[in-house]
Amino acid sequence: MLATAVLSSPVHAVSADAFVREVGTDTLQALGDRSLDQTKREAVMRKLLVDHLDLEAVGRFCLGRYSRSMNEAQQKEYYALFQDYLVKVYSALLAQYNGESLSVQDGTREIEGAQLVSSQILRPSGPPIRVEWKLVDKAGQLKLTDVVVEGVSMAFTQRQQFESVIQNNGGRVQALLDAMKKQISR
Repeated sequence: MLATAVLSSPVHAVSADAFVREVGTDTLQALGDRSLDQTKREAVMRKLLVDHLDLEAVGRFCLGRYSRSMNEAQQKEYYALFQDYLVKVYSALLAQYNGESLSVQDGTREIEGAQLVSSQILRPSGPPIRVEWKLVDKAGQLKLTDVVVEGVSMAFTQRQQFESVIQNNGGRVQALLDAMKKQISR
């Protein structure tokens, strides 16, 4: 299903736009597959996230300043929950797509040490959705650090949500961990 040989190649062997083309197309196809039940859809999403997202960097970014206030046990719990949380939330969100295709613009722009790839999700009905993919080289492999949909950063939006939960609970990080557990169990 996934072009793992191409996607796991060193950065110099795969251009950022080719990486996005493969990962984006595979994601839309897999998650739009109506024969997959929720468990299989989540397994596909987990593989995509683990293989292609810089989970540690994104997880740390989403915590913002609160990442420094967590003890070691909370950090360990958070990173385990973070992956499960993303799997649950994004597999449900992307399951809504059906019949879309991805058009990736050739070439990249470099911003703050990352490569930005522009694309559009082409829908059978309705205007295209503009998507930018932010990629970094991590140990010789391209890893996603953000996806910006119609100008809205998914990582920044997640950070705002997490910070809001913590702030609304007296600055307690444990409140976020509890909220994540609740979301995952749905």
